[in-house]
Amino acid sequence: MMNDASQAAGIRRSIAGRLLFWFLVIALIPCAILTAITARIATSAFERAVRDTLVQTAAGKASELEAYAAERVRDGAALARGPSIVRAVRELAAAPPGRPAVAAEDQADYLAYAAKAFHYEQLLLIDSSGRVLFSLDPAIPVGTSLVAGPLADSELAIGFDRAKTLLQSDLGGFERYGSAPLPLAFVTCPVLDEGRLTGVLALGLDPQRIWQTLSDFSGLGETGEIVAAELDAEAVLVTTPLRHARDAAFRLRLPLTGREATAIQQAAEGTRGYGPLIDYRGVEGVGAWCYLPSFRWGLLVKQDAAEAYALVRFQRLAIIGLSLATILGVTLAALVVARTISSPIRTAMAVAGQVAGGDLRAAVDITTDDETGALLESIETMTRDLRGLIGRIQHSSVALMSTATAIQATASEQQQVINDYGASTSQAVAAVKQISVTSQELVRTMTEVNEMAGRTGAMAADSRADLSGMDTTMRTLAESTSSFGTKLAAISERAASINLAVTTITKVADQTNLLSINAAIEAEKAGEYGLGFLVVAREIRRLADQTAVASLDIERMVKEMQYAVSAGVMEMDKFSEQVRAGVREIGAVSGKLGEIIAAVEGISGRFGQVTEGMRAQSQGADQIREAMVRLAEGAHRTAGALHDFNAATVHLREAVGDLKEEVSRFTI
Repeated sequence: MMNDASQAAGIRRSIAGRLLFWFLVIALIPCAILTAITARIATSAFERAVRDTLVQTAAGKASELEAYAAERVRDGAALARGPSIVRAVRELAAAPPGRPAVAAEDQADYLAYAAKAFHYEQLLLIDSSGRVLFSLDPAIPVGTSLVAGPLADSELAIGFDRAKTLLQSDLGGFERYGSAPLPLAFVTCPVLDEGRLTGVLALGLDPQRIWQTLSDFSGLGETGEIVAAELDAEAVLVTTPLRHARDAAFRLRLPLTGREATAIQQAAEGTRGYGPLIDYRGVEGVGAWCYLPSFRWGLLVKQDAAEAYALVRFQRLAIIGLSLATILGVTLAALVVARTISSPIRTAMAVAGQVAGGDLRAAVDITTDDETGALLESIETMTRDLRGLIGRIQHSSVALMSTATAIQATASEQQQVINDYGASTSQAVAAVKQISVTSQELVRTMTEVNEMAGRTGAMAADSRADLSGMDTTMRTLAESTSSFGTKLAAISERAASINLAVTTITKVADQTNLLSINAAIEAEKAGEYGLGFLVVAREIRRLADQTAVASLDIERMVKEMQYAVSAGVMEMDKFSEQVRAGVREIGAVSGKLGEIIAAVEGISGRFGQVTEGMRAQSQGADQIREAMVRLAEGAHRTAGALHDFNAATVHLREAVGDLKEEVSRFTI
């Protein structure tokens, strides 16, 4: 039933699945291609719009700043040609060399008014030698030299030299001078008096107007900003306040080796470009950059990538949502179409399943005249034919089951008889086999015992011979021990003689000592004539003392030797007695070994007779075992044949039972 259900489910999956698949292929592939092309075009359009916005903003800001710089230079040049400036330079330059130049009040007012009118923060009049003649702001005092001193390498000095040499007005770079709060960029213009260079007009310009221009972020969204910077040694110096860092102007330095300075570095080096970047915050962005030649700055207009491409992401999400909606709609349509086609087929499958389940009474309702109607009509004919066939098989299976049962009962009884016979035969074979094995083991054991008895006799004979040799050795040892004791006694006697000699030596030493004392007394009496004899007497006395001491040592050692020899004599006497006792015991053992050898030689012959008898019994048991094995093999072959017949009968009965069971599940 599970197999039929899985087959039916497979058919449904096959038809519905193929219909659904081809619907999706036909509908979605063109839709997907069109969506991809549209998304690509829209993405390119959005990216182009972002690029155009950034590039146009950068170009517009650059043009505006360049126009502002050109305007500043033109204003400075026009002011430098004015008669008031020319006259002021001439009069201030005419001051004595040792005295500082002081402008008249009306000149000072005019110069201050001119600077304010043209929106300059500083105004300097410099003579042709580089000496400051007039300064509007005391940050650069009058009399300061631009040729020597701290301002010699400044942007102001460079602009002065350019105006003096080229006779052209120019805008220098921004730099801090003295205590001025903001850096200044000077417009340097030559002052000509009747065609002759008399000095230079320097107008200080602060960056406020430039910062105001660059702080206009119109069209750049919430994250866009404009960055201006210049190259400074091994870093890029930011020269404008930033949207996300208001105090970055002339303070923030970006190392040239970092990714954050790549785009602005290219701009400061005079390159124009556009592309993705990493800004000073480490945030991914996109920007356009160009160069400002008048200020020698790089200009970067950028925007965070997340904001710049927000519309692109929205478009992608919209396309994905539209694609999912399209897929859902096409899938629903495909399911509806597949249902209308597969419904008649499911009806036919239901009827076939009912028939497969054993119910042959299934009624087939034919409502169409197409292919599915022909299929249902064929199923109805098949059901009717099966109903007649199953009825005939059921009657035949009952009779066949009775016959198979009777055959199986008879075969089971015969197999039981043969099995009992075979079991008895097997037991007899096992018993005979055990007797044969036991006899063989007993034969081997008796043979080994016989051999062992022979070896025991030989070993006993050898031991008896060894004991005879040992008896002789022990007697020799006893004689040697007696001789050794006699020699120790002789040593003791010689030690007693040494004691007598030592006693004599001691007496001689005492007499010698007395004689030396008498000699000393006599030498004392003789006075100085007996001094030599006195010395000899003292030496004799000393030798006598040493002899006495040596004799005492000899006496002590001799006594110790006597004690040791006496103890050795006693031990040797004990050892001699033990050796004599050992000789007596060895004689007794030798006699007993002779008796054992005689007994073993008698047993060895009897063991040989027993071994021959057991060998004959083992051969008879082997013949009985072979006969019983052949009988058991015949019984086993008979039992195997009956077992096969019984198995065939069981298989027949099972086949009939299976047939009856299969047929019984049909309802007719």
